[in-house]
Amino acid sequence: MERVGLIDGLESGTTSSFRVVLQEDTLVQLDDLLVTQQKLPDGSLHRTYGLVAEVYSRLEGASFLSDTARIAQDQTMPGQGMRYADVKVLRHVPELYIPPQSGAEVFKASGELRREALYEDQMGKGVAIALDQSGMPVKVDLEFLDGTRGGHVSISGVSGVATKTSFALHLLYTLMESPQGRQALGVHASSTRALVFNVKGEDLLHFDQPSRRYSERLANNPDLAEQWRQLGIEEPGPFRSVAFYAPLSRQAGNTVMTDISSRAGGNLRVYGWPPLDFVKQGLLRFCFADADDGRNQLSFVEQRVRAQLVRWAHPSLEHPGAIVMIPPEHGCSFNIEKLNTLKRPPRQAGDGELCRSLADILDFLENQFEVNVQEWAGNTQANTVNAFLRRLQAMAPRFGHLISDKVTSLQLEGPLAPQENVVVVDIHNLHDDGQRFVVGTLLSSVFAAKERGQRFPLHFVVLDELNKYAPRQGSSPLKEVLVDIAARGRSLGVLLIGAQQSASDVEPTVVRNAAIRVVGRLDSGESTADFYRFLTPALRERAIRLLPGTMILDQPLVPSPLPIRFPFPNYATRHDELPDMSEEESQDLFTFR
Repeated sequence: MERVGLIDGLESGTTSSFRVVLQEDTLVQLDDLLVTQQKLPDGSLHRTYGLVAEVYSRLEGASFLSDTARIAQDQTMPGQGMRYADVKVLRHVPELYIPPQSGAEVFKASGELRREALYEDQMGKGVAIALDQSGMPVKVDLEFLDGTRGGHVSISGVSGVATKTSFALHLLYTLMESPQGRQALGVHASSTRALVFNVKGEDLLHFDQPSRRYSERLANNPDLAEQWRQLGIEEPGPFRSVAFYAPLSRQAGNTVMTDISSRAGGNLRVYGWPPLDFVKQGLLRFCFADADDGRNQLSFVEQRVRAQLVRWAHPSLEHPGAIVMIPPEHGCSFNIEKLNTLKRPPRQAGDGELCRSLADILDFLENQFEVNVQEWAGNTQANTVNAFLRRLQAMAPRFGHLISDKVTSLQLEGPLAPQENVVVVDIHNLHDDGQRFVVGTLLSSVFAAKERGQRFPLHFVVLDELNKYAPRQGSSPLKEVLVDIAARGRSLGVLLIGAQQSASDVEPTVVRNAAIRVVGRLDSGESTADFYRFLTPALRERAIRLLPGTMILDQPLVPSPLPIRFPFPNYATRHDELPDMSEEESQDLFTFR
């Protein structure tokens, strides 16, 4: 072991902190792990582990400011330069809460001692996900992520600087692509699924390809390969099993196409929902997924209309996915679950009103409200009904193109789900209302399928801008889904990896249920929010100045948050990171299939 100094005899050490006088020939920096030991009365050894919280330098012997020059420069006054460090106690082994012995030797914790300091001996499924400031691996117990003892991850930080999405992808890559991650997932590794929402540009539509920037960085920094080896990954590469989905284009016409320009072929697939599924799955509620103050009756009207649509809808005989609206028989139930168990025979378009799109459904509803508003809205005031119709009419130009009989529903669980391990759903081109509709629809379907099925295999969800979908104020169907996932998802096998600029703007139930918390660079005002009370004052101050790629990790087993770094990935996160391609390869990539 490398000795770094002695326990300070002038300062009183406690069971939670102590000071180390550093020797001249050693280098100690913030976040280094140190260990000291003492002999107990029974002859056994007691070890105290600590994390360097601050390092100081001073001239011993100086009493006045002017003494600095006399000691350090003129040497006309006796004195000596000294360095010392404040250390925050991480662990006592055995668990006896006694202070370290003054004057005792202090060493850097390495090897087995380092693993003991970081509680790795207590981890049921330890997976190295990052590096500390010295370049050594830092493990996270997967049992606090997979739902065994806890679940969910919360990632906070300033947009564009905190690398929130980058870390979320890195975490997913470590779990699903590294040998130790797959070993920790066990027999379900190959069937574990992840849903990733692409919310910013077309950035996340290429990580099944290697990164040209990685090759460039590796050429200039051979240590990059060693960083990956420390995480148990000999040759990092792209994600191997990914399916990409993009929304049906507004300009699709009679064709099936997307608005994506950087990746128009390969395994890029179009998603949307046919009217039949829109009605049967009750997706109308996610047309009202923006936060509401709960003081009006819109929700009542929406529930009534949703039930009525199911009562009237029959599959179209001529147009698969479309619906034919036919008045229900007398005494037909309003219970949606009961109605969905009925097998409605397909009907011809001439038997009723044919609806092939959301615009058709809206036209049908407007006509019905004019004919018999009470049947469709109950005893609701006219202004509420009008507000309901106005909201629906506003939805049509925003995401009405997603509801069409030209597409089939995207199913993420069950026999019709994609076979790839990772599914990327692009929503960046959609209006905010459209984004909320897609997120709410897909999350509710995954959660409902897990409620009916088994906990394993796990289903991870990566969602950025969490404050937009589960805001602190108001209520909405989408927010209810996310709160439900945060509260019950770990027991069902649905694990949320959520990211947000400001955790203080997110529904507290969602962020507080995250067992693992990660913080990138924070805004100075945000750093004082109650959510970040797990950070020490020193770490709060550091969080304001963190560089991209450096984050602070907090996990249940380790009593103190730990700054970490993660290596640059070898998968493309932007189109300009793709490796050079031949003309033939380029044509193949940009040809829709």
